[in-house]
Amino acid sequence: MDKKQFIKICRKLYDRKYVVGSGGNVSVKEGDKIYLTPTGSILGFLKEDDIAEMDLDGNVIKGKPTSEKNLHLMIYRKRNDINAIIHTHSLISTFLSTINKEIELLTPEGKIFLKKIGYVDYYEAGSLKLAEETAKRDEDVIILKNHGVVCLGKDLIDAYIKVEVLEEQAKLTLLNLLVKK
Repeated sequence: MDKKQFIKICRKLYDRKYVVGSGGNVSVKEGDKIYLTPTGSILGFLKEDDIAEMDLDGNVIKGKPTSEKNLHLMIYRKRNDINAIIHTHSLISTFLSTINKEIELLTPEGKIFLKKIGYVDYYEAGSLKLAEETAKRDEDVIILKNHGVVCLGKDLIDAYIKVEVLEEQAKLTLLNLLVKK
């Protein structure tokens, strides 16, 4: 696993304010091992030694994985095509979920990279129910109502691109709402 790239993506998420404080988490699956951000970590200040590790059975190998570890585990177990997961609290995407407004795919990038967005009702952060309901979705981009977003990818860059494109589509959706009023 490329730990330098993992840290770089975490810092980008933090610097671009897709996560704030200790919110959000990132994981990469390699073989039967999962590398995850540790619980309570601030992604912008993460170091390579901080990265937690667990296996697909949920056994912790190193560190203290994110409180959303079950969400990551359940998705990896269901989706063999997924090798990276990014969970953010992207502001506009999350805001739109609080007013029950679905994000529209308004640009070619939105349609190409996101294809379709899934939605999950509100469940407590870190709960088994949230993990189960999210893992039931077939989309690579999932909005967690009043909580945040989960973007899945074949690799970390693929998942990251979806985070960025999703937030752009959310901003455009919000601007459309404002103009139509």
